[in-house]
Amino acid sequence: MGLFMTAKTYQTTTNLVENIIRSAAERFKKYGYGKTTVNEIAADLHISKKTLYAIFPSKEEIVREVAWRETVEIIRKFNYTVPTDMKSDSLLIALCRFIFLDRIKNGKTGLFRGIYSEDLEIRKAFTGALSRVIATLYEDGIKRGLLKPLDPVFAASVVVNMVDTATGYFHAAEQPVQMFDGALRLIADAVSYKDRIAFNAMG
Repeated sequence: MGLFMTAKTYQTTTNLVENIIRSAAERFKKYGYGKTTVNEIAADLHISKKTLYAIFPSKEEIVREVAWRETVEIIRKFNYTVPTDMKSDSLLIALCRFIFLDRIKNGKTGLFRGIYSEDLEIRKAFTGALSRVIATLYEDGIKRGLLKPLDPVFAASVVVNMVDTATGYFHAAEQPVQMFDGALRLIADAVSYKDRIAFNAMG
């Protein structure tokens, strides 16, 4: 007889996953990655560590899932700011612009605070989540002949590193809008076919 999950069991498991993510997110935000333990997350939910490990095999998996869930929500917000028919090459630049504008407006406490975190493990998880989004976008751009035929994961790491470098200079920039404008042009030059992407930089 094969495994069979009832609707009730499925809902219970789904709720548990959501509760683990919620509890972990709160603890990572308040205490950081290093000072948060799996035991504490399990205790918050009145479950055993064994039960938690049956769902997430490690704390690293938990922080990655927290980062992915939060990043997906940010991307949903981003999607409301762009036309539904925008092509993937322009979407890539629009996403970078969205990140830069959020940094100008909100500093390190905005939507993308995870990628600016002083906690290296949290920063790595959020940077990895953003890279996943960009890699998917980049892969679509290759298929449509809009972006250079590079390995999508590599291309995403290049873009994320350029974004990270630009935002890292933000505090010292006398004219941050012009600096980010230049960064957008560098990113477009790095990944697009010549003259393929038309955009109004930070405007």
